[in-house]
Amino acid sequence: MDIVAYFSNVQWLPALVMTLFSFILGFIWHRPELFGKTWERENQADKEKLKKRAPMIFLGTAIFHFITVAVLSAMVAKGGASVGIITGVAISIFFVLPAMAGTYLFAGRSMKLLAIDAGMYLVLFTLSGWVLSIW
Repeated sequence: MDIVAYFSNVQWLPALVMTLFSFILGFIWHRPELFGKTWERENQADKEKLKKRAPMIFLGTAIFHFITVAVLSAMVAKGGASVGIITGVAISIFFVLPAMAGTYLFAGRSMKLLAIDAGMYLVLFTLSGWVLSIW
């Protein structure tokens, strides 16, 4: 595979838009009315520590989400909506979920927390795959 040719398929503006969307989704996903209360309880989140680390958390998340969405963009470029959706779902179920599950098992985190976190990525990558494939 020619890596330069592969990355020439990245749609940078749509990748940036979907990275911004990931924050909107995360804000909604972690609202108390949805999964926020359960996430805080299961994660044993210390709100003061989170506030202190917020700039690094948000910057790191933005960078990692942008990298992931940019690569997804290259994967689904010009493939059509069904290719984007299937690719987003497959990445979520066959890559993200197992990787997170192993980490959560070692860290002693609950499967409820895994479902909340992996569920958000399922929605994010499915929608991103769809949008990036038709943009």
